[in-house]
Formats: sequence, structure tokens, C-alpha cells
Amino acid sequence: MLKFLSDISRHTLTRVLLGIVVFALIGALLVYLLEVDVNQDFSVFGDAVWWILVTMTTVGYGDKVPITTGGRLVGVVIMFFGVAFLSLFTATISSIFVAQKIKEGRGLEEIKYKNHLIICGWNFSADQMLSLLEKKKKRIGSVVLINQLSEESIAEILQRFSSLKIKFVRGDYSREAVLKRANVAMAHTVILLPDLSGGVGSHSDEKTVLATLTIKAINPKTKVFAYILDRENLSHLRKAKADEVLVSDAYAGYLMASHILSPGVPQTIHQLFSEDGQFAFARQIIPAALSGKTYAEVIEKLCPGDKMIAIGLGREDEGMDIKNLLSDDYSYLDRFIRRKFEEAGRDLKEQSRINIRFNPAADTIVNEKDFLIVISGGENL
Repeated sequence: MLKFLSDISRHTLTRVLLGIVVFALIGALLVYLLEVDVNQDFSVFGDAVWWILVTMTTVGYGDKVPITTGGRLVGVVIMFFGVAFLSLFTATISSIFVAQKIKEGRGLEEIKYKNHLIICGWNFSADQMLSLLEKKKKRIGSVVLINQLSEESIAEILQRFSSLKIKFVRGDYSREAVLKRANVAMAHTVILLPDLSGGVGSHSDEKTVLATLTIKAINPKTKVFAYILDRENLSHLRKAKADEVLVSDAYAGYLMASHILSPGVPQTIHQLFSEDGQFAFARQIIPAALSGKTYAEVIEKLCPGDKMIAIGLGREDEGMDIKNLLSDDYSYLDRFIRRKFEEAGRDLKEQSRINIRFNPAADTIVNEKDFLIVISGGENL
């Protein structure tokens, strides 16, 4: 509380307001003392305060007027200095708003969002990602970008995706201070992209690993999805406890071979992944009322017609807490197991993972934690 009051007292606006209040009270007291015995308009101190405020703001109702020489001299002083104080007050407020806008434009403001999405870095795929997120903006909420693009580039991005609630933070996203400025502790998800905005290039994977470690240290519950260029860094990201990792060109060999072995398959994948495609992969939530039903019954209920094709079931399984398997007295074997997990950079409690079952049997019982993986089109996209 004391720190809060100390911070307020050091603020310029607080000092200006305090100066106005003190000046008004002193002026009101002088006018009251000079007029109270000879002027019915100032029979109580509140009348003097009212007259001072009306005079300082140059409203001038004329309902109360000092009649003594001393009272009028005080009025002249109030007129001149009152206008100066109010000008200083409005200038201070204006400067606060201008400074805030400058900080926003330069990416220096403190983000107050909660449960938001943070996109760290910028490259050719970030623009496409924002386009897709814009189509599903009701599902993602607020977005924060962290990169080192120029002010002109950021202004163009914010203008183009104005329907998204986008805030910008400038800086190196591997630095803890920059991540905290983006309020990463309250973020739901962080996406780490190979950063080309600051000329990092081939060293971007190192930044991604460092950023993952920093984010998980700030808030282990924040989901981190990392995109890396070099497959050799995959093990480092797993040790850093990234939730999911995408390796650049991971499926290029498969797609090229499919052009020869299974013509049509690459074209199908391209259409499903295309931003402008008529169909796309989607996750379909299964209502609680259908829990305990068979897979066939769920499909019949949720996928009628030809606009949605179910291809499998998904489930997010909670990790097994290995600490529960260790004995209370921590034997040599228990210490060995714990040490091996720590050396591998893994927690004793494994992260939750999403498991997919393609085309399960029709009589498979659907659990309340299951969801459908579908190919949807039209209005279901």
C-alpha cells in the first residue's frame, strides 16, 4: 500500500492536481475571510469554494461576486493563475495519452491481456497464420506479437488484421524482460517462429530453445508450440518441455515421393492445408450428452450430410505422475530413476499429450474426454 501511494505521489498528474486543490482552497479561504462579514453571497465556506471553481474554469455564472477590494484582488489572481493551472492540467493529460500512443507504436507498452495468444518472431508463415486466426477470431481472443519489425511494417500488419485484438511488443523474445512485458505469465499459448525480423536467420533455433526455457520457467502451464528449422534441435526443445514442435520441411520428402507413388494424395493434402480451400481439417467437440455412445452413433449425430466427414477420435491424456510410483524412503533405485529423468531434461510428471485414433471401430465407446477429427467444409469451416 505504501509503495502504491509513493508511486502515485511521484506522478506528474498527481502533483498538478494537488497544486490545483491547494491553490483553490487557499483562494477560497481568503475570499471567505474578506467577504463573509459584508457579503451574503459568501456566508459559508462552501460558497467561496464554488465561486473559486467557477472562476478558475472561466465559466463565470455571475451568481456570486466579491464586493470588497481585497476579494476582487484575490479574484484577479485566481483568474490568471487558475487558467495557467488548468492549462497545465490538460497539457499533462494530453502528454500522457500521446506518450501512451507512442509506446504502443514502438511496442514498448506493458500488455494487460489475460488468457491471450503470443506469437514470437516473424517470417513468411506468420502472415498466413494471422489470416487463419482472423477467420476463427471468436475462438482465440486477444493476440500479442513479439518481434523486431519496423514501425511501418507493424502499422501495416495491425491495419490489415484490424478485426483481431492485436498488441505489439518490440524486442528479443528470448529475453525475460520482453516476455514479461507481453504478460507471458497470463498467456494461454505461445507460438515460437523462426525469427527473420531482426536478421537472426540460421541462429533462430537457439533463440527458440532459450525462449521456451524462459517461458516454462515463468509459467509451466503456458502451452508452447515451437517451429524450428534444424531437426537436430528437436531434442533440445523436448528437454525444454515444449508442448509441440514442428520441424521445417518435415514432410517434404513424403510429399515428393507421393507425387510418384500416389498421384493425387499431395494435391489432396495441399487443398486441405490451403488457406483458400473449400475443406479443411477441424476439431469437433463431442457434447457431454453423447458420452458413452458408440463412435457410429456419434458420427450419425454430429456429421450428417456431406459437409463434415469424421476420420478419427482424439483425446488429450494427462501425463502419468511418476513421483507416485517412487517409494517414500527414496531407495537407491528411486534416486537413480529421478536422476535419469533430470539428466534427460524431463519432469517426473509427463506433459499431457494428444493421441489420435484414425477410423476406430464403429462400436468404440466414446469417452467424455474424446473429440472428433473431421474434414469440414462450407459454413462448418
